[in-house]
Amino acid sequence: MNNIGQLSLEYIFIFMILLIIFSIISVPLLTESMENTQDVSDVVKCKNTLSQLAGEVKFVYYSDEGTKIVKSIHIPNDMKIEYKSYNGRHYLSTNLKLNDGSTKNVMVEIPCKVTFKNNPNYYYTNVYNRWYYNVEFKWISSNKTSNVDINFK
Repeated sequence: MNNIGQLSLEYIFIFMILLIIFSIISVPLLTESMENTQDVSDVVKCKNTLSQLAGEVKFVYYSDEGTKIVKSIHIPNDMKIEYKSYNGRHYLSTNLKLNDGSTKNVMVEIPCKVTFKNNPNYYYTNVYNRWYYNVEFKWISSNKTSNVDINFK
């Protein structure tokens, strides 16, 4: 009877040691995997937000002069949205900080120059994680060029 109790105790002890070893190995791998998944999710959310903005910019730009619309747009992360121009092409861009400390530049092409805050000299704006912003898109013509102004309210 005493040998059976000792045998059961040894099995429980071995099981506990294996469980501890398994936890030591799998928890860091699982944590890294979750961080990578969160990074991918954040990048996709930012790209979706920029794509929404780009779609509205396209709509206003291809409409008649003086077109103005207001849309509600969700901002998933704190972002600095910038207008950039490379090789005659126009982009909305933001930098996203990833969990490993690096940054990912997310860009979406747009058909025209964009300004922010009803000011023709502002080429970026800071927006913060908020459920929805009422965003005003306005077609502006100045100095023989036309562009779209984006104003987050």
